[in-house]
This record gives sequence, C-alpha cells and structure tokens, in this order.
Amino acid sequence: MDKIIIQDKTLEEVCQEYKLGEEENNRISKTINEIMLESKSSVQHPVAIIDIAPPGSGKTGLNGMGFNQFPNNNVVVVNSDELKPFHPRINEIAKLYPQYYTKVTNQESNVWTDNLFDSAVSGSYNIIFEGTGRNIKLLQKMIRQMTKYKIVIRAMAVNELNCLMSIIERYEGQIMEKGWGRLVTLEHFYKAYTEILETISQLEKMAEVDSIEVYIRGDEPTKPIRIYSNEGKEFLNARFAIIKGRQLDFDYATRYYEGTFKKEIQAFGKDLLEEQEILNKIASLHKGKAEYEL
Repeated sequence: MDKIIIQDKTLEEVCQEYKLGEEENNRISKTINEIMLESKSSVQHPVAIIDIAPPGSGKTGLNGMGFNQFPNNNVVVVNSDELKPFHPRINEIAKLYPQYYTKVTNQESNVWTDNLFDSAVSGSYNIIFEGTGRNIKLLQKMIRQMTKYKIVIRAMAVNELNCLMSIIERYEGQIMEKGWGRLVTLEHFYKAYTEILETISQLEKMAEVDSIEVYIRGDEPTKPIRIYSNEGKEFLNARFAIIKGRQLDFDYATRYYEGTFKKEIQAFGKDLLEEQEILNKIASLHKGKAEYEL
C-alpha cells in the first residue's frame, strides 16, 4: 500500500478506517446480487460484452449502446464503479478523500464485483463488464471462465487530451450536483491509457474471444463509431486501431479545448486547486499540439 499522506493520515490508515467487517461485507454483496439480477433472465446462449477504456473515454456510452442491443435490456451490467455507492460511508469518503476515492473503495467494491460476475456467469445471464483493461490476467481468467458465452471485446480510442477534459467536466458536474466528486489521478489515468494497448493485443490473440472492436466517440454518447473489428480488419490489428483512433480524435480535442473547455473553466468561478495537476497537463498537451501533429 502506498504511503501517501492524506489529511495527516496515510492511505493505508484511511483504507483501514473504512474497511467493512466480513459480515457486513457479505450482507451488502448479497443485496447487490439480488438487486442486479432481480429482473434479468437466464438465456440458453449468453453473450458477454467486455468494454475497456481509460477513465474519461466514454465507456458509459459504450455500455449504453451494448445495453440497448439486448432484447428487453436483458443483461447484467457488472461495473465496480456502480457498486461503490453501496458502501455505507461513501459520501464521507468522497468528500474527505476525493482524490483517493477509488483506492479506498476498491477494497470492498472489487469483491462485490467478483461475486456479482460469478453469480451472473453461473446463472447464464447476458453480461456487460466495464473496466479500464489494466488487469490483463483478470480479464483472461474471466474469459476462460465463460465457456458457454459468445465473447465480444469493445475498446474506446480517445485522445488523452479529450479524456482529461472529460475527467474534469465529470468531476465539476458531480461537485455541482452532489457537493463532492470522484477525481482520477494522472498516475491512475496514464497507467490505464498506456496499458490498454498491450491488453488489447493479448485479448486479440485469445481463441475464446469471438469478436474484438474499437470505437471512437460519435455525436451522441450511446452512438460511438466503430473503426475496427477483427472481421473487417480495417487496420492491421486492434492495438494499431486504438493508436490511429487517438490520432484522429486529437483534432477534435484541440477544437473543443479552444472553443468550449477554456470557457467552462472560467465559468466555474472558483479556485480549481484539486484539479490543478490535471489542468496543467491539459494545457501542456494543447500547447504541444504542433509537435504532436508533426
């Protein structure tokens, strides 16, 4: 565990403070499974869609597209972020430690996610699983567990500048709506942004994977545009498709920064101390656009 000081406490101490007991943890996990599986039905030929992308890419829209593709929305969405609010002290964690919200809550939500996934697979439910794609060993284990499933991998190709602007916009939106928000650190973002390239390469080699697709953002969040599939082979492979998709997205990102994002930052009308590191990186990426284009 990293020895990061947060309000005179180490991250390890904060995690220990909010760690739930085994009995309460199991009770919440059981409640989650009951809620998430309640209106869903088992199917004879289940499908699993695995959506992977770094924070701020638009996985929610990718999930929405997949959700609408199942008749009567008969699919179980397995997403650790959506399960975090089941923690009984989630508001307190988010308000006091917004930058480390993910690490503090993962100790419970990861267990709840695993239990929900195992229940969905054993019950032959359709599944949409969302993640950053960083943990290739976990994904490989999941895929090999789903022996009865048609498995579809979908990835988003979004430039780092666009992702970081979306992270700031989401955070500020949460602050306005709830009074607190979840801020992703640059370290966490760039690990996901970099490692997904190797992850997608490894997944494309797996015989168990039936389809692998790469998308860029569309005009509407739930209508991303597919630029690659392993059947169409529009690019050399999925890894190369992500790289090219990010390059295509850079022009849009710079226009959005100049036409919209800078105005939004000014309109927030407050000191953006917590976001300053990310804002500095955004400004640096925009400043270096000429070098990027070369």
